[in-house]
Amino acid sequence: MRRTLYFNKMLLMTKDDFLFLVETETIHDFVYKGKTYTITYDKSPDGRKWIVFGDIADKQKYDSVGEFLNKAKIENHFFKDMLDIF
Repeated sequence: MRRTLYFNKMLLMTKDDFLFLVETETIHDFVYKGKTYTITYDKSPDGRKWIVFGDIADKQKYDSVGEFLNKAKIENHFFKDMLDIF
């Protein structure tokens, strides 16, 4: 299942909502200023789950939800700041 969310100031998601979506490995598309960013999932060679995030030209892999929330960015904004999750 794939979901698309359009960022604006009215978008609200609790931290628990976001964690559930990541834990269920649902693919998410986020549109910001007309550019689509995607969260997908992959496995490392040793079997750990990676969270893969970025636009079509630049995807980054994160080892954990914590790393993702602390490092993932959309343009110059941290992803966690784009959602009202804290």
